[in-house]
Amino acid sequence: MKKQKLIIDCAPGRDQGIALAYGAANKENFEILAVTTVSENGKLKEVTDHVLGLEAFLRLDAPVAMGMGVPLVREPEEGGLYGDPGFGEMELSGNAPASVPGEKQSRIPEKEHAVLFLHRILSELPEGEKVTIAALASLTNLAMLARLFPEDTKKIREIVFSGGAARGGNITSAAEYHVYADPEAAGIVFRSGIPMVMCGLDASLKCTLTRKQILKLCQSGSPAAKLCGELAGISLEHSSDKYRGETSIYGAVPLMYLLHPDIFVIERTILDADCSRGPSRGTTLCDFRWWEHEEEELDAFILMDADTKRFQEELITALYELGETLRT
Repeated sequence: MKKQKLIIDCAPGRDQGIALAYGAANKENFEILAVTTVSENGKLKEVTDHVLGLEAFLRLDAPVAMGMGVPLVREPEEGGLYGDPGFGEMELSGNAPASVPGEKQSRIPEKEHAVLFLHRILSELPEGEKVTIAALASLTNLAMLARLFPEDTKKIREIVFSGGAARGGNITSAAEYHVYADPEAAGIVFRSGIPMVMCGLDASLKCTLTRKQILKLCQSGSPAAKLCGELAGISLEHSSDKYRGETSIYGAVPLMYLLHPDIFVIERTILDADCSRGPSRGTTLCDFRWWEHEEEELDAFILMDADTKRFQEELITALYELGETLRT
């Protein structure tokens, strides 16, 4: 199977750290051209350091570029949905997670801003080739790209986005956190003409690891599986997930969709975001009225449900297999 050319736009740690591990476990399926970082709470250097450390440990060689540190319009909010956005009690040693064995390394991000770096990658693509972007956080970098270099949108096959919700929210009763963090950016990307696949709460809440599964990962002899177990454990214990005994691995859903779309129930829609200042700010607007629109306007898909058992099997198997690869 031909590798999918992939760019990952993210703000690790926790579930997005697990997503990077899942990407590393599927090097035969993904050609990761770059990892770009975006901050939803002003801690851009911190999330970039997380990426550099994870890449060193996971043996990912993709260049890393720092992007937008604040939303397009409003001031960033501290904390977010899960408080500290990073590794919680897991401290960083150099650029590598301290709880993970391995030598320190001195990787540094690209000198170019992520938006300019993305523009260069897309401009240099051979004629006829396109890239898929897995957007695991707010869409600020991609909104800037679409505004500054609208010609680049033709080089993007699709954006598979972790965020949004057709029914209800998590940061407010109406809004999902990644859209709420920068709804103006989400609106720009949704209206850019780039095909979208929204991996929102409707399906992602079904894409979980249970407390028992997390404990087994933490007790594993595989450093990769153990790291991912620890990251999932932080999410479980430092959020309301602890009351349901399982935590959603939101960040891994876009990559899982790219490899195993049959796990999900998918519907076609038109997307927009509520940018008002009222209580509905950040709500994802999903228009399912196909009869009201022209065929070419229906440029987005939304994951409405997921097979929890299949997701867990695919993710856990990949993490254990990654561990074996890293031993060699």
